[in-house]
Amino acid sequence: MSKIEYLFISRCLSEFAGAILPVVFPLFILKTTHSLSLSGLFFTITMLPSVLLTPAMGVWIEKYEKKKVTFFSVLTLAILCSIESMLLKFGRYDFIYLVCFAILVAIFSMMLDLSSKVLFTELVDESELEKYNGIRSILDNLSVFGAPMLGTLVYGVFGFSSVILILAILYVLAAVVIAFIPLESKNGGNDQIVEESFVQKFRIGLHFIRTEKAILKYFLLIMALNFFVASSEEVTNPGIAIQKYHLPTSIFGLVSIAFSIGVILSGIFIAKNSKIEFRKHISKLFVLNSLVMVLIGFSSVFLISFNAFVFFGLMLFFEVLLGFITILVNVPMTSFFQSQVPLNIQSRFFALLSFSANLIVPLGILYTGFLASAIGADVTYIINNILVIVIVCFAFWKEIGRGFRAFLLKKWKMSK
Repeated sequence: MSKIEYLFISRCLSEFAGAILPVVFPLFILKTTHSLSLSGLFFTITMLPSVLLTPAMGVWIEKYEKKKVTFFSVLTLAILCSIESMLLKFGRYDFIYLVCFAILVAIFSMMLDLSSKVLFTELVDESELEKYNGIRSILDNLSVFGAPMLGTLVYGVFGFSSVILILAILYVLAAVVIAFIPLESKNGGNDQIVEESFVQKFRIGLHFIRTEKAILKYFLLIMALNFFVASSEEVTNPGIAIQKYHLPTSIFGLVSIAFSIGVILSGIFIAKNSKIEFRKHISKLFVLNSLVMVLIGFSSVFLISFNAFVFFGLMLFFEVLLGFITILVNVPMTSFFQSQVPLNIQSRFFALLSFSANLIVPLGILYTGFLASAIGADVTYIINNILVIVIVCFAFWKEIGRGFRAFLLKKWKMSK
């Protein structure tokens, strides 16, 4: 078995475990507190430390071998879940225990995500990054596909402690698989790294992003996308399908399933067409991605007089298409970062990227929520994505200008 296959198996196990908890935990907290406001406060409190510590984690991870950090993170998650499962079995439902458990799980899950991203770069040749990122996308989505259903089933039949015990077993298996990865670091080990303070390392990471124009451009584009369209699942999709078209909530989950199908198909397409340089077409894919969302918005506006299920069928088709194009954007962009960001600062780079995204997404959700309540979710969807298209055109105006001139020249030659 190859090194990357070991990482993929471990990732499938940990991703499956990580997809169960966000679905089941809110149900248990709501049952325990009997209050939506306390439940919301609980998850705000538990997520803040991991978000605020993300930049520090990125710097800390660089001091150690990424395989060891990944193994340590998964094993710690297994230990935390084992302890929590035992406490629940003995009837210790104290709110403070649950808060501490959730905070620690969020922190070590973030650490696992950051270290495994850099470990992935160490294991894969640069020429095959897009191919293996495509395969990773397929496996990630397949891993989490049945997780919510299994989690809620076990929770309903056996209780929350049994769910946590299953997570502990999955994390133990993931740690065992990680231990078998034979790793030769691309940077020849950490003994050649110059000792720098945390502040120096943090500033170097910021300086790299600020001075590398291509990196900065993609970084800012990701922030723009997160602000304007990351709220689809929380605001615009339910606002259109449930609030405007009054579709039953029992079938609303098909929207996420349709998107996941598109993601899986896109991952297969990328893996089978690894010779295509998707990165060269990323500006067009950005625009195409937003155009599909604009079409969903216009469909909602103009099909209101039709049967709601006619619109919903069209929406599901567009969601499959959207999932397909989204991965065609995300995979080359991730591969670009993995190939262009030096390996010795990758963890701090991805930490800063994650930190910025975690700050900008809630602001985008807040903005979109207020705008959607004022002018409608579908109109907001259209406006947000038109703004994204404008931003993309501004970011790639030289490339778009060259393409347009080449098109005009080709037409002129054909006319002669």
